[in-house]
Amino acid sequence: MQIQKLASRLAVFALVAMAATPAMAQLGPRTFSPYELERLGLEQVWSGQLPIDPHRSEMETFRQIVSLKDPLVVFEVEQNGKKVTFSSNELDVLGQPMGEEGAKKQADQYVARQDESKGEVKVTRREVPNETFLVQSSSGILMSVDGRTGKTDWAELRGNARYPQTTADANDDIVVSVSGFKLSCLRRDNGAVMWTRELEGIPISGPVVGDQFIYIPLLDGTVVAYNFDGGPRLVPRYKSLGKIRMPVFATPTSIAWATDRNYFYVGYADRPLVRYRIESSGEIIAPPSNYGPLRLFFTTATGYVYCIYSTDGSIQWRFSCGEPIDSSAIGIGDSVFVTLQRGGMYKLGMEEGDVRWFVPRIKKFLSAGDQYVYCLDDDDNLVVVDINSGAQVGAMSLQGYDFFHTNSKTDRIIIGSKKGKMVVLRSSALPYPLVHVDVKKPGEKPDPSAAKPGAESAAPAGDGSNPFASPAAAGGGVADPFGAPASGGGAAADPFGAPSGGGGAADPFGGSSGGSDASDPFGSGSSDPFGSGGSSDPFGGGSDSGAGMSDPFGN
Repeated sequence: MQIQKLASRLAVFALVAMAATPAMAQLGPRTFSPYELERLGLEQVWSGQLPIDPHRSEMETFRQIVSLKDPLVVFEVEQNGKKVTFSSNELDVLGQPMGEEGAKKQADQYVARQDESKGEVKVTRREVPNETFLVQSSSGILMSVDGRTGKTDWAELRGNARYPQTTADANDDIVVSVSGFKLSCLRRDNGAVMWTRELEGIPISGPVVGDQFIYIPLLDGTVVAYNFDGGPRLVPRYKSLGKIRMPVFATPTSIAWATDRNYFYVGYADRPLVRYRIESSGEIIAPPSNYGPLRLFFTTATGYVYCIYSTDGSIQWRFSCGEPIDSSAIGIGDSVFVTLQRGGMYKLGMEEGDVRWFVPRIKKFLSAGDQYVYCLDDDDNLVVVDINSGAQVGAMSLQGYDFFHTNSKTDRIIIGSKKGKMVVLRSSALPYPLVHVDVKKPGEKPDPSAAKPGAESAAPAGDGSNPFASPAAAGGGVADPFGAPASGGGAAADPFGAPSGGGGAADPFGGSSGGSDASDPFGSGSSDPFGSGGSSDPFGGGSDSGAGMSDPFGN
């Protein structure tokens, strides 16, 4: 009798286990079959588990870094539509990477063996940038992952599990992270600590690495900048009105951030001065963004998208979506992609902000290629959208995944789970990453011709601590407290009524701003504030050309 009861219990337990197995399997991230991906024109680049203990911690922060330091060099040989590639990371007979020289030698030998009568042989050299993922777990482990292969280059315990983890950042040589009130600088190649120092405030988000400084926003509304070597002292702060709630971002010439007073600030990248401040039409709840050196974007909870010229703060265009926006605007090519808080994505024109198309039920932008945009819908499906028409080409379930990266830098689709599973997908037609951002080679200087004419002649708007120091900006800018009319498009107006020239701020002492040096406070072209050096004499003295100015006293 007892044996029968035991057998019946075992049978019930087996049925429960069989019923529970499919449900338990659905809890983890699903795998993608090659056929399923091929139907959407996709391929899997790599899939793997990060060094995160799924039972004790999870992925907390993620940063994507694109670099041209030591890029992968590929020689592509094409004849009659047939392509053969030779890359610098291929191994030679000794099992060592052959490098660029070895890859070129292999390509030349292959070309020499081809019959040119069957068609022209074309050789193309490509530089494939490095992609690195900086991932930090809730247990404080910071890791560097090769974005091309999924290999973990290094993992170091740099944070404290008791503190919230902030997002790390890097350039070609260093990685910087903040844990608690301590800033740490690590070597990019192996994660070794170079220096640490205590912060003099409460950091609200992770550090941002610019071309010359490391920028950290503090809770009290200031942004501090540190030298790459740690510096003997703190670089003077950028001041702003209100509290900073989100990360800053840096370009080669500017840094930008937003405060809870609905102000958007832009400062010089190389000195602690605020260029200008713009008052938005509503609360800015998403980090600002940029496209190239000229255009800055920010979105508001009232549904507006702003496109700003970075050099002078003039508003190029402003578009109302009619619904709250809680994500950053993504600029790619000639388009700007904006996702609404309640679902739906707009594609706007880069120049005029005109509507190209609208797709409903989209809640996140994932990436964009040359033909398609990849998005996440309300049901956590990967949706493929035609980039020109907005037509939905296909969809695929992403069941079990809870990490979806907004990739504005390349065309790769980066998804995963917070327990450490990560998958990178790509378009089958794009074997090499399509890079959407300007990536400089080590030591390469910014192109000065990329700046807007008159950009550096714009006078700074002050240190930001004076709420009346900011220039007016049309369509949401701060009004001039002295009544001076705002310049067209939101450019900075002269508080003393002097006309501006060349798009820059006018000289309050009457000097011409055209072609001026911003370091000359008395008007460029003349170091004499009283009119000498070729300018007319305000007291009646004749000019060098003989065309004297009439005596204001009648002499």
